[in-house]
Amino acid sequence: MSNISSGRIDDVAPGDIIAVERGNGESQPAKVVFKDWEKGVDDADVYIITFEDDDGETFQQTIAAGTVVTHAMESKWESGQSPTPHNPDGAS
Repeated sequence: MSNISSGRIDDVAPGDIIAVERGNGESQPAKVVFKDWEKGVDDADVYIITFEDDDGETFQQTIAAGTVVTHAMESKWESGQSPTPHNPDGAS
């Protein structure tokens, strides 16, 4: 992932690409597809996030609110959810 930054999971939105650890001890980039909030154990806020990996496989993880995550700064810009038109070729 280039242009790496850290931020809270609370600020992540669909289309963002963040580093996710899937039980093998290594973090890999995955795209956020859907994010849902719920009350977890002991009234702690958690997010249930659906991710898509490089192979197109989707998976879910529960992540506590406030958790610091690493994400790619350009992920929104390159996604179809970009708030501004983006044409990488420079053509109109």
